[in-house]
This record gives sequence, structure tokens and C-alpha cells, in this order.
Amino acid sequence: MGTLIADDKASSSQFPAGGAARTNNHARGDRRNAPQHQPPMHDADAARAVVFAVLNRIEGYLEEETIALDKAPNFDLKTSNDRKSQGLVDLNHAMRRLKSDDVNEDLELRLQVFRGKLAVNLRKIRLHLDAVKEITAMLSDAIQNAESDGTYTRNIGPMRSSP
Repeated sequence: MGTLIADDKASSSQFPAGGAARTNNHARGDRRNAPQHQPPMHDADAARAVVFAVLNRIEGYLEEETIALDKAPNFDLKTSNDRKSQGLVDLNHAMRRLKSDDVNEDLELRLQVFRGKLAVNLRKIRLHLDAVKEITAMLSDAIQNAESDGTYTRNIGPMRSSP
């Protein structure tokens, strides 16, 4: 028992309170005495700035697509759609960073402008898709008429009797 007390005294004299023993434990990977990680402070201005940046990027995609739908018949809609989809994912993440107190008049106005640009883009896409449907229907009818000899077509309208 005397050796335990002597060993305890020796270790306390070797390593004063809070001294090298803790540093050694920390160096070995002992996380019990490591400082606790503090979460970053919430910065409303930074969160709004991220939302504004993402909105600007998506609006650029929308404007490019809207113009291309009017002028470029070979515009790559899939690539454009992929960029818009990724932008909306990014916007969703950015909006999650905001607290309800962070939404101010500037951000509300900016989101209204964004909704308006989305509505314009949606109208252009619908017009484009309607035109594609019409062309597809006309081509389909033309192909059916060219390949059909009339045997299996249904008469549309009242039956006519021969006099």
C-alpha cells in the first residue's frame, strides 16, 4: 500500500495539474479532454447572400432557356432542365440556412421576381411542348394515312345509305 501512495505522489510531482499528462493523452488521440467544437454563429446576411446568388444563377438559366426556345430549334432542353433542377436543389439548401427572422422585404421582393421569371419560363415551355405535340400528331396521322389502305379504319360520322 505504501508503494501506491509513493507512486501516486511521484506521478503528481511529475505532472502538475493540467500539465503534460493531458497533452500526452490528447496527442495519443484521447478526445475526452479535447476542446468541444462550437457550431458556427448564424449569420443572416450571409445566408441571404447565398440565396441571392443561387437565385441569380437560376435566373440566368431561365433567361437563356426562354430566349433559346424562341430562337434555337436545336436547343438542348435536357441539359437546361438538369441545370435548373440542380439550381433548385441548391436553392432549397440555401433556403434551409435561413431562419424565419432572416426573411426581410428585400428577400421577399427577390423571391416574387423569381416566381415571375419562373412563370414566364413555364409558359414558354408549355407553348413549346404544345407545338411538339401538334407536330407529332400531324406526323402520326400522315404515317397512318400513308400506310393504311382503309380496311381497318372506322367511319366517323353517320352511316350513309346508298340510294
